[in-house]
Amino acid sequence: MKKDDRQLKKVLHEPMALYLTLTYNTLVSLVQGFVLGAIFYIISIQQNIDILIICNMVICFLMAVFVWHNYIVHNQFIVIRASIFDTLIPITLGITQSLLALAIPKPIYIFTFILIFVVVILIFSLLNVFIKNNDPAALEVFKEHLKEQGPEFAEDLYEEIRNFEKQSMSNAGYIVIFFSILTAFNYFMPLSMEIKTYISTIVTGFLIIQMYRYDLNYYLNRSKKLEKYGYKW
Repeated sequence: MKKDDRQLKKVLHEPMALYLTLTYNTLVSLVQGFVLGAIFYIISIQQNIDILIICNMVICFLMAVFVWHNYIVHNQFIVIRASIFDTLIPITLGITQSLLALAIPKPIYIFTFILIFVVVILIFSLLNVFIKNNDPAALEVFKEHLKEQGPEFAEDLYEEIRNFEKQSMSNAGYIVIFFSILTAFNYFMPLSMEIKTYISTIVTGFLIIQMYRYDLNYYLNRSKKLEKYGYKW
């Protein structure tokens, strides 16, 4: 491995804004820990745990881990000035996920209806970061942090992260539409609750697993624009 490659890897493992990244990671970890606690509390008070409850629990658990994972990965590059929205959005997301946990034993259309709001708040989270990163000062922080790699690399990395945020908001929008259709299906279709729960679990679980693959780390490691710099994080 070349010295330049080692230096690049070292820099990429350092947060852009250490205090803000650590603060944000602590907040998100606490909130998602509360959500996981809510999931297992709801399970613990059920007298009869059937396969339908387990299906909803799995989806709720996968969503909690997905939210935590994406925040932690994205926060590596966070440079925005913290505002009330940066506190309000993760906490609101945690409350909505807790409502999702409370809906684990409820009819499946209630469960998928709350899933819509979870994803909507995720869109607001991405939009909040995207708007703040539009400030030219954000690019200057990237250039300062990556000054040894040169301004071109900083600009390309910054643009690729911005592209990821735009694509993520677009994908999340499609997911909101999907969950809306799924909720209508679960409410109106004259099928048994078991069949509708199985269908919802399979398609939602598959969707969330696909979302795990499309995270910031995965996206940047496959970026053609960053490939010429030997980017591998």
